[in-house]
Amino acid sequence: MKRLSIIAALLAMAAPAFAQDGTPAEAPAAAEKVEVSSIRDPELLPYRRMVRGLDAWEEKRALAPKADLRFELWTKDGKPAQTDGLQLRIAGDAVSIALPLDADGTFVLPRSQEAFDDKADLVSNRKKAEIRWRPRVRTPGVPENARRLGDLRLECEVSVAVRKEEIPLLYRAGAAAAGGLCRLPMTGYIYRAPKRLASATVVSGERKARLSLLGNGEGYHAPLRDKSWGDEALVVYEFAEPPVPPAP
Repeated sequence: MKRLSIIAALLAMAAPAFAQDGTPAEAPAAAEKVEVSSIRDPELLPYRRMVRGLDAWEEKRALAPKADLRFELWTKDGKPAQTDGLQLRIAGDAVSIALPLDADGTFVLPRSQEAFDDKADLVSNRKKAEIRWRPRVRTPGVPENARRLGDLRLECEVSVAVRKEEIPLLYRAGAAAAGGLCRLPMTGYIYRAPKRLASATVVSGERKARLSLLGNGEGYHAPLRDKSWGDEALVVYEFAEPPVPPAP
């Protein structure tokens, strides 16, 4: 199985694959674990492809029935996009729909049959390569230092629906048999943290498990496919202490 690149967001890591019970899973010698990562986000895309994310959102709403869906804008180096002067719209030959941006760089993607038929694109007034997007699913009431696992699962479904052209047909067939890429046993899932982490722990009642971190704590591996963790489980962050500036 080849390493895949979903707009440079599938990263092959050295961590082993795990079975549903958390034990190492046996795999063919030629197989490699695939990491679905939100660390490197895709550029803006044709509207028709983005609409597939809306379709996945509606189809999989049971994962996060109280949540809403917005899209976040980021710079190519992983920082929230500065919204001062930033404009975003759906543009085609006959369609131009302005997309209001909140101060946090998020927006709602509307449905427009006219834009769909016009084969419109999402465009901004900045260079295309400078802007990245990712879905943001948030259930009300979740603490700021935590993420609900069902929300993360739904974010994965939305992302994969939009990016599916980047997955080879043979791999898509295997993913379909497993119930989708977000449930594939040979796949790990990396999520960006809002700040550098000291630790990330998945918690459900009295049960807890420490999650492996990526790099210097900028992300973590989320147990999306592990059904023993319900959608209401929380990934709780412990943020790293900021570095102490040198004495003058």
